[in-house]
Amino acid sequence: MGLIKTGLKAAVAVKVGHMVHDRIQQRQHAEWAATGHPAPVPAAGGYPAAAPAPAGTPHAPPPRAAPPSVDDTLGQLTRLGELKAAGVLTEDEFQAQKARILHG
Repeated sequence: MGLIKTGLKAAVAVKVGHMVHDRIQQRQHAEWAATGHPAPVPAAGGYPAAAPAPAGTPHAPPPRAAPPSVDDTLGQLTRLGELKAAGVLTEDEFQAQKARILHG
């Protein structure tokens, strides 16, 4: 049982790390677009965009993702509760992830 618990904790940590990385990239992209960053704005994956916009063209902010559906939110909360009940998440980790899911 210890190996399964360790594997699940590692999977959760990797997923959270990916989500944090993606949000940082989105925030940087929005800041660079808003300030007219002189260098090409990196595309998803960290590579420069293929064709940067001309210098005088204003950059539009990236489109906002649609809010998750109620079913998706309930599914995430259910999985989160199952991980806590299985002992994979501590109470603090559970509360932090629950707040992230509910407040985006």
